[in-house]
Amino acid sequence: MKHTESRLLRSVLYVPASQKRVLEKAPKLKADALILDLEDSVSPQAKAEARQLACETLLRVPEDALVRTVRINGLSTDWWSEDITTVFPGQPDGIVVPKVDGVESLKPLDDQLSHMEKSLVCEYRPSIWAMIESPLGVINAHAIASHPRVSCLVMGTSDLIAALGVRAGVDRSNLAMALQQSVLAAKAAGVPILDGVFLDLKDGEGFETQCREGAGLGFAGKTVIHPSQVGPANALFLPSDDEIARARNTLVLWRKAQQRGEEICLVEGVLVERLHARRAAIILKSVGEISDFSTI
Repeated sequence: MKHTESRLLRSVLYVPASQKRVLEKAPKLKADALILDLEDSVSPQAKAEARQLACETLLRVPEDALVRTVRINGLSTDWWSEDITTVFPGQPDGIVVPKVDGVESLKPLDDQLSHMEKSLVCEYRPSIWAMIESPLGVINAHAIASHPRVSCLVMGTSDLIAALGVRAGVDRSNLAMALQQSVLAAKAAGVPILDGVFLDLKDGEGFETQCREGAGLGFAGKTVIHPSQVGPANALFLPSDDEIARARNTLVLWRKAQQRGEEICLVEGVLVERLHARRAAIILKSVGEISDFSTI
């Protein structure tokens, strides 16, 4: 299984790279990751300046402060190569690639990154975060996620809704199959996947509903478009207090069973075996209570 992202990705904030004041504030907003956007939020005439501002932001923000990524322009445009050339010195953790319909489309980007890496004196290899935004992208999601450089999938639900010709709203039953198939693809490839954005900033309740749904489906977190969405996403993509308490109890009782030479035990009347103990350990690791569960 591919190495998965070890840091939390509960809230991943899109930041227009053309807006200097917003770029200065964004690292302090407590999001787990930033996507410095050179694509949809930046007009053609502002792209050159946005690239420079994105690189300056990457150089200013310590890499251990949060996950730092850049969304480049689509690989079918004339802009993406210059995007990479300009932001590469800032050493982003990931390159977010919009509208990835198939794994073969990533080759030009992979080739350019590999060529640029050879000129470095230090070891640096940025990953690719591939955006799944079309029916074809959903169908090919597992192959995309299995690319050696891809470390995360990102749902582009707005474009997907448009491509499917369905209505947008809090209720996403019309996207259920696409969301679930994309999650399955990411999990099978061993990479995290992020839920799409929620556009109605006035509907906090709707946003929280989608966060709960996304967490329940297996998304690692949610891409967000406003600082007001960061706190709720951070809270809702962590286990509840009840889940944490149950995980603690599960791990304690299962370890006691192991000491007796047994592989199963009962926890509150429920049969628990190794896979449940491992899930409990993952929950406790996500809240910082344990650091390693490789022996489980």
